[in-house]
Parts: sequence; C-alpha cells; structure tokens
Amino acid sequence: MTITALLFIGAGGASPLERWMAAGRLAAAADSLAALQQVPGLDRVVVATNQPRLAAEHPEWPVLWDFDPPGAPFHFGARLAALTAAYPADVHVYLGAGCAPLLPAQALAQAAAEVAAAPGPCAVANNPLSSDWVIFNCAPAIQARPERLGRDNMLGPVLRREAGVTVLGQPVGAAARADLDTPADLAAVGQRLDQLGPHLADFLRRQPPPAGLQARWAAARQVLHTPEARVTVVGRVAASVWGAVERQAKAWVRVLSEERGMTASGRLAAGRVRSLVAAHLLNIGPAAFCAELAEMADVVFFDTRVALAHAGRWPAAADRYASDAGVVEAVQDEWLHSLTAAAAAASIPILLGGHGVVTGDLLALLEAGPPATPGAG
Repeated sequence: MTITALLFIGAGGASPLERWMAAGRLAAAADSLAALQQVPGLDRVVVATNQPRLAAEHPEWPVLWDFDPPGAPFHFGARLAALTAAYPADVHVYLGAGCAPLLPAQALAQAAAEVAAAPGPCAVANNPLSSDWVIFNCAPAIQARPERLGRDNMLGPVLRREAGVTVLGQPVGAAARADLDTPADLAAVGQRLDQLGPHLADFLRRQPPPAGLQARWAAARQVLHTPEARVTVVGRVAASVWGAVERQAKAWVRVLSEERGMTASGRLAAGRVRSLVAAHLLNIGPAAFCAELAEMADVVFFDTRVALAHAGRWPAAADRYASDAGVVEAVQDEWLHSLTAAAAAASIPILLGGHGVVTGDLLALLEAGPPATPGAG
C-alpha cells in the first residue's frame, strides 16, 4: 500500500493583508507537513506551488517540489489530475496550505488508514459537501473529470454524485471545519493558540491580527459564552453548526441560512445566487441594516460572500480581506466600503468574512470556551 500526499501552496496578493494571509498559510503548511510525517505508510509528500522560491527558502522540508507550469492558467482539477498521474499511489492525500490548522495529526492518520482499508472506491473529506481536504483511493475518478473540479470544494460532491465514490466525513467541529481563507479565519484560530501547530502559533504571536480585528473576535468569544446572549448567524449555515451553537453556547440563536453549497454547486460561477437577506440589505442600505442587527443581537457572524454574490459584486481579494479585517479605509469597492464601515461602527461585534465565519471560525470560538478572566488564578 503506497500513500502520496499532495500539498498545494499558492501565492498571496500584493496588499498587506494578502501577504499576511499568505504567510499564515505557509506557517500552517509547515504544521501540516509535520502532521503528514506521522501518517503510517506515507511514501512521499509533493508540494505543488507557483512559488519556486519556496524550495530555496525551505531546504529542510522533506518533500518533492512540483512547480506550476509557467504561463498556464491554474485550474484545480487539471492540476490535481496531472499530479495523481505523475505520482501514482494507492492512496492520495490532498491538502491545501491552510486547510487544517486545528486538525490533530492522529485524525489525519486515522482517515488515511480508513481509506487504505476500504474495499472499494472511497474518500474521506473534512466536509463531504464542500471539501477543503480529501484523502482518496480513486485517482482515476479524478483524472476522468478534471473539468468538473474548478475548486477543491467540489471534490467531495463530484466524487460522490458523479463517480459513485463513497465519501465519508469527519465529526463536525473546528478540527474538521477550520480553514484559513480570510483574515477572519486567522483571527478566529488565534483565539486557540494552544491548539495550533508550533509554526502557526509562533506566526500569530509574532504577527497577530490587526488590533481592531483581534478585539472584535475576543469580544465575540465573550458574548458567545454569556448565558442567554442573543447570537445571530447569517450566511451558509449548516444545521450541524447551528446545533452546536444551541448545545454549547446556552444562547438565544437566530439563524438566517441561505445558499449553502453555492460554490460547490456552480451557482456562484453561474451568477445564480439569490438571498432574501441580501435583498433586504440592498433595499435599506448597510447603515440601517447593521442598526437593525444591533437591535436584535449581541453578536453577529456574517458570511458576506452570499450578499456580494447576490448583488453581482465580487471585489478583488484585497478589498474582501480589508472588509473582513474591518480596515475600512482600505476597501475600495463603494458598496462593500459602506457595509464594512457600518459593521465597524455598530454597537455590537459584527464579524464579517467568508464561509469560515459561520462554520470553522464559529466552532473554534465555541470550543475555546470563555476568555480567561484577567487576574484569575
């Protein structure tokens, strides 16, 4: 039985927050590499990247380097299919650089063993409906349909629905669902430094989130663990996450869940995302919308990507990241600037971000428990 791991590391953008995110993901990738070394039977780790400089910067990494073809546009499915063909194995482990910041090495090893022992085509994903990492024994199923895999989120659904592969999930929790896509995600896992791998924990100690962002997440954590607090969660909210909040937070929870699977299903790419919340937001404007939220809730977790897609806007990553971080002056898109300013000025913590804000980030805060009381002990 042979096992090959494929670790994807992409480049960051030019803005300060994009560079900070890229550095955080690289630190998380170093921790994932250490976890992979603990997978019994692992033969090799291949790092797929568009940054050749990483090989010179990290000669200590026990990996094979495979650089993206220069000049060719990146397509996830095509790249993954080519890599599985170039590095054949009975089992492949696909990981993105920041996809598993809270996943214990033991859980990764157990998932690999489960796939290796499967009698037929099988995969284990952190989330079968929208995958961030996947372990699979069915490379031919991927090689046969690379065009269906525009993003890694689609891996689980495509393998299950179109290739007939048994796709198993992980227990719902921050270990499986935390993923470093946006500044909000880094700020959230920063509330659990003791649970992070050493490279990412050291990075966040040396380069913490912007002060305002860190303060909002700390405040949200406090509210989340206050009995009978009013918690509002807006966006692509899974029933399992909603249930976890109900069980663990002892709070009154308002959930406005829309457009789950919009990326994996292709609705986002096709411009078919529709949201009642976003329609209301567009109708009354960001200031009135955030004022309404502040009247109804003590903390809000807001997946803004649904609203952006409904509005037909998809600003550059620099704008989206600045909005997530609450750096109002750096948001160039006029409408997103207004929403970010309104959220930052609200009388309650309104946490903006992508899917992680209403999944892994929220679960990370729940599992972290209340902040330590100053002077306690």
